[in-house]
Amino acid sequence: MSQANIFVLPGGKEAPIQVQYVDFEKIQPGDEVQFVKTIAPEDVEAFARVSGDRNPLHMDDQFAARTHFQRRVVHGMLIANYVSALIGMKCPGPGALWSRQTLQWPAPVFIGDRIQVTLRVTHKSSGSRTLTIEAKAVNQDGKVVMEGEGTVTALEERQKEQELPVAERVAFISGGARGLGAAIATALAQAGAMVAINYRNSAAAAEELCASIQSNGGRAISTQADITDQISVTGAIRKAREEFNRPVSILVNNAGSLPEPRAFMQTTWEEIQSKLDVHVRGAFHCCQAVIPGMIEQKSGRIVNIGSIFAWNTPPANWTSFLLAKSAMQAMTRCLAAELGPHGIRVNMVSPGLVETESIAGLSERLRKVQAMQTPLRRLASASEVASVVAALCTSAGDFVSGAEIPVCGGLQM
Repeated sequence: MSQANIFVLPGGKEAPIQVQYVDFEKIQPGDEVQFVKTIAPEDVEAFARVSGDRNPLHMDDQFAARTHFQRRVVHGMLIANYVSALIGMKCPGPGALWSRQTLQWPAPVFIGDRIQVTLRVTHKSSGSRTLTIEAKAVNQDGKVVMEGEGTVTALEERQKEQELPVAERVAFISGGARGLGAAIATALAQAGAMVAINYRNSAAAAEELCASIQSNGGRAISTQADITDQISVTGAIRKAREEFNRPVSILVNNAGSLPEPRAFMQTTWEEIQSKLDVHVRGAFHCCQAVIPGMIEQKSGRIVNIGSIFAWNTPPANWTSFLLAKSAMQAMTRCLAAELGPHGIRVNMVSPGLVETESIAGLSERLRKVQAMQTPLRRLASASEVASVVAALCTSAGDFVSGAEIPVCGGLQM
C-alpha cells in the first residue's frame, strides 16, 4: 500500500482509508488525525496539471536555482490539498464541506520533504452541524510549513424514511361492517393489512365479512364499539392491538349517517348535535385512541371519509350533515399539520353518492339527477372509493398528507 493511502492516527496506528458517511455524533473536540506524505516530483506535476499553475518557481529547476531558494518550491495549495483530503475522508469524513478557511505558509516546502499534516477539532456545534478545525503541517525537521483553521460543515445524508409496509400494519375501520366500510376493509385486507372491523350494532354482518376476508387469505377480526363513547373506543383499539400484537397504524374514520334533508328553520340543534357526535366526535375519539401507537411506531395513516357535497355550492337542506363533514375537513388539515413530524399522514377521501344499500332511502329521482350531473354519468361503486383509501394507506400515499381527494366522477372540480 502506498504511503499516500495511509492515515497515521493518534498513537501511531496506521489505518487504510475507509469511505463511509460521517457519523457526526461521534466527533468530539480534541479529536485529531494526521497524514504523512513525502513530496515527489510527480505530485507537483499532477497538481500543476489539475490547477493550471505552472509558475516556473514550482516547475523549472533552472529558474528556481536563480532564486534565494535555489530549488523548486512546492505549491502551497498542494499542501492545503492534503488538508482538504483529510477533511473529506477522515476528519470529519465523507460529506464534509469547507465553509471557511484561513491558512498561512510560514516556510516553504521543497520536493523530497516529508510533510506531516495534523488536524484537530477545537469546537463542535451540533445545531448547525459545524466543526472548527485547526490545521498544522510540519516538515521532517519539525518546522511549521503551514498552519491555520477553518469551519467545516458535516452534511447530513439524505435518507428516505423507511415506512412500515402495509402487510405489517393494523387497520381499524369504523363503521366497517357494511357498505363503504366493508369495501374499505376488504380492500385493505387484499393489500395485506390486518383489519379490525368495528361495528356498533351489525355483529352478524361484521362476522360474515371477517369470514369472507379470512377465506381469501386475509387477516381480520371484528370489534364492537360505540364510537361516540371514548371508553368503548379505547377498548376496541386495545383488542385490535392485543389480537395482532402491534399498535393500530391505519385508521379509517368511515362511520357516519346519511343526510336527512330538512329546511334550516325546521332543523333542531339536537339533530345537528347528533350528526356532530357520529361524524366528528366519533372520529375524534378514534384518533385520540390510535395516535399514541402511531407515534410509538413513528408511522401512521388516518383517512377521514368526507363528502364532495361540502365543496362549492351545497345541496339545499343538508345543513346538519354538511356541518359535520366540514368540521372533519378542518380536523383533517389540523391533524396533518400537527402529526406530520411524527410520520403520520392524515387525509380525507370525499365521494359523492355511492351505490350501497345505505342510499336505498334516497329517491330515485335524486340518484338519477346526481348521475346525470356527473361527467362520467353514473354514481361511484364502493370498491372504487375503497381503492383510493387503500392507496393512501400503502406506499402510493407516502408523500400525501393534508389532502382531500374527490372520488366523484368529476361532479366537483
